[in-house]
Amino acid sequence: VLSYAVIHLPNGQVMITFVDVTDTVNVERALKDRNEALEKSDQLKNEFVQHVSYELRSPLTNIIGFTELLSLPSTGPLTPKQREYVEHVGSSSSVLLTIVNDILDLATVDAGIMQLDISEMSIDRTIAAAAELVADRLEEHRIKLKVDAAAAPKSFHGDEVRVRQILYNLLSNAANYAPEASTITLACRQLAQGVEFSVHDDGPGMPPDVLESVFRRFEPRTNGGRRRGAGLGLSIVKSFVELHGGTVRIETGTDKGTTVVCTFPDTPSGGIREAAE
Repeated sequence: VLSYAVIHLPNGQVMITFVDVTDTVNVERALKDRNEALEKSDQLKNEFVQHVSYELRSPLTNIIGFTELLSLPSTGPLTPKQREYVEHVGSSSSVLLTIVNDILDLATVDAGIMQLDISEMSIDRTIAAAAELVADRLEEHRIKLKVDAAAAPKSFHGDEVRVRQILYNLLSNAANYAPEASTITLACRQLAQGVEFSVHDDGPGMPPDVLESVFRRFEPRTNGGRRRGAGLGLSIVKSFVELHGGTVRIETGTDKGTTVVCTFPDTPSGGIREAAE
């Protein structure tokens, strides 16, 4: 491949220059082909993850439903051991369904097809709903939840389902690291141009090397946690907050506990579907 240029000289003559750019063109073609292959691979991965997630979610929902049915007195009496087994099946299935839903949500975000259902949402109602989802875990470890929303507005514009999911993941993560009989604080306050939510626990905190990878997917933390999760909770938080046009930061230190702070703008941006539509 040759590149040429025609240059008119002052004396009326014409100079033509040729440059062999074969290597450059070949490199550009190789990079373009590689980029297209990576994009195709990523698209296939997202399609596969979405398909598998849908296929897993249906039987899991059935298992949870039949487990709840077995627990009803109308189904018939269960021995203490049988009831224990049923409870284990139910709780494990619920955990697995949560993981599947998280994977599906992240795949939807990656594919660029997730849309936020923006409406005016009640902050008190959203906080209460998220707290209810982790109430059993907190009670199990005698952990108290302190809600500080005195400086919060009554409402703000956001996707209530996704904000609840954000708060649930933050509380669930905090419950995993908070010491027995300690207190987790969920705070909300009005900013000059938005709203801020934060969740603090008095756990062991994060060392610098863990902090660098905390938002990576499938990177579960093991230092001081009660259970090893799939490592998706904070990835979900970051993806959903950024989809609103907000930011996430972590304030932590070894033996200083951890505070995760999420800020939301007054006017969300990103993949938005207005509730009125």
